[in-house]
Amino acid sequence: MKKFYTKRFSLICAFAASALLLGGGCSEDETEPVIGSKGVSSEVFVSSDAGTRTIKVETTGPWQARLTPETKLWVSVDGADSGETGGSFTLNYRTNNSLPRKGTILVSSARQQVIDTIYLMQYGTAPVLQFTKGSAQYSAVGTLDSIAIDTNIPLSKKIYWTVAYDENSAAEPWADSVSYAQDFKYFRFRIADNKKFEPRAARFRLRFQDDWGEQHMTYFTAYQGIPGGTPETREVTFEELRGLIADAEGEITLDQDIAVSGVVVSDRTSPNMGELTMPKAATRPDQGINDRTAYMQNADASLGIKLLTTDASQNNLERYNKLKLWCKGLTLTKRSNPERYTLSGVTQDHIVTKESGTAEELPAKRRFIDQLTDADIYTFVTLKRCQMAIRTGRFAPVYINYMNSFNTTYPNIVLDSHGEMIHLMTNTGCPWRFDEMPDGQGTIAGVIVHEKYTPFVQGGDIGRYQIRNLTREDIALEEAEDNAFSKVAVEWCPNGSGKGSGNVREYVRAKYPHLPQPEDPTATNAHGMTASSGSGRSFMSHGGWLAWGGSYRARADGKDIGSTSWGHAQLWNKAENTGYSLIFEFSTKGITSDKCSFVFCGRNYTGQGGLRYWTAEYSLDGNNWTKLLDYTMPDQGNWGAMQLEQLTGDKVVSMKVPSEIMNKEVAWIRLRAAQDKIGTSTTYDSATTDSSGKAKCAFVVNYAALRYNK
Repeated sequence: MKKFYTKRFSLICAFAASALLLGGGCSEDETEPVIGSKGVSSEVFVSSDAGTRTIKVETTGPWQARLTPETKLWVSVDGADSGETGGSFTLNYRTNNSLPRKGTILVSSARQQVIDTIYLMQYGTAPVLQFTKGSAQYSAVGTLDSIAIDTNIPLSKKIYWTVAYDENSAAEPWADSVSYAQDFKYFRFRIADNKKFEPRAARFRLRFQDDWGEQHMTYFTAYQGIPGGTPETREVTFEELRGLIADAEGEITLDQDIAVSGVVVSDRTSPNMGELTMPKAATRPDQGINDRTAYMQNADASLGIKLLTTDASQNNLERYNKLKLWCKGLTLTKRSNPERYTLSGVTQDHIVTKESGTAEELPAKRRFIDQLTDADIYTFVTLKRCQMAIRTGRFAPVYINYMNSFNTTYPNIVLDSHGEMIHLMTNTGCPWRFDEMPDGQGTIAGVIVHEKYTPFVQGGDIGRYQIRNLTREDIALEEAEDNAFSKVAVEWCPNGSGKGSGNVREYVRAKYPHLPQPEDPTATNAHGMTASSGSGRSFMSHGGWLAWGGSYRARADGKDIGSTSWGHAQLWNKAENTGYSLIFEFSTKGITSDKCSFVFCGRNYTGQGGLRYWTAEYSLDGNNWTKLLDYTMPDQGNWGAMQLEQLTGDKVVSMKVPSEIMNKEVAWIRLRAAQDKIGTSTTYDSATTDSSGKAKCAFVVNYAALRYNK
């Protein structure tokens, strides 16, 4: 920031013609100034440090020295302040830690027929008054703005402002409502709409005169562009705009003089607007895309469109703005499956009109997840009766350093009372990213989007729709699960203490028929994890000693927490060419429901080289298995050459479970390795387990739960 400092200066002293005026030099020296009694004035300069100064008086009659009230605040007379004939008086002055100041001392004859004036000029800190930028460009839409001021001028002083207009707009003032804010630190002003197709400029000047009479000035110029469009611009509907691309997909540059109107449902100040994905391996995401992204829906909220500005400075769109956008020159892109539209290349010059709106004016769109359609994409929707799939977890269970650099978005899973799921997208810049998710039910509001997420799955397909909330308050879930539509039947949720059943690995007695079943009912037959809630245990299908590690599920600072994950690296049976399983055995006796789901949070621990392809299955007898879901597990991040499919964090996986699994004395869900394919530091699945069937990285889970609707 450039600062302009006023140099300390010396005034040229104007001596009176009378020879009786013997002092009053402007430089600070040891010569004592002498004030005569001939109605003249003189200036005495002193340093900013406290001190004294003696003034000589030459007169043949009585005299009196008086200080003005303002001067008495920092100057006093030491000793006599009057005399019967010529003499002197001494001034004491205090330290000056502020701007240069001027004191006034009046020396008068007995009958005040003649009054001489002495000005005590004390140095101080040089005044600073400077706009932090000299100019700014504004769209044709009127706005309120504030420009920072670099100043040390105290509030007790006066700073004057003026505004001058260029020749295009001098006849009609259009900049007003000027005020100062935060102790002169900001200069606020309003500029009106420019409804003429002629650019214009207004120049603000701030002026301050210090006690010594020195002028200090700074200037700021507001340049305002013309409205988007022309007098012949034709307005089209969202349907007409979308209809310009007849094919299933396409991209065109709009050459028609058309405009479209709608309501902005995004927030340019939100860190959760844009998709922040890696464009290719070993490259960092363009985090600036967030600040370039906006969403606009039509008046009845039946259709939406994404807007991409050329850069962040061109995005001045605020939530609920009523916007008329000139489309000529913009690029319209249509994508299919699902059908969605983007207008890119937007600048402030494309804004025809923009008015403030309110949340109350926005049409209410309340949906269950299974009611969403392609028409809802890029509109603002409130999802009803929602609940986060995982308890005691964070919105983004990803390692903080990698999240800032590579995995800059995280999709966590939301369930609703219809048994459906959707991903809630959270960007790295969101201050709530490591907040603990509420356990209760409620609503989640946001913009419906379609985004790819390759750290979860190759190709990035994580469902047809996702939702992006604008603020933490849009996630309106109750903290406690007391009134939630679903309840946990059995849950594994180690707390990281490493103490007590449910938080430690221990030998368990499993009923799984493919493990030895000792006659002694108290004998154990597997190494496992006991459920922390409900009746259940988790173990490997081969009964082996579980691996034990950390997770990112519960740390508010985004770092690993130990003693929370369990699993194994011995994952492939080479002899039978089939995968081993991590099994969850539980009882649902006495519980009935028509909607059930199973969710877990896990990863390949702790690098590259974990088994890639998995299948989730359930069984009621331990022998016959029914598929629930095929899924993949990503490798951990590779700092040197991060791959598109690597995730330095925990992946959340949720699946529907048939209700026949309820009210059973014992039932099983297993996560089974489906293919002997593992990743490397630079490839997705090109390697295999070693000769013993062991993967380089263990597959571990740090949370699992079977839920059911009450």
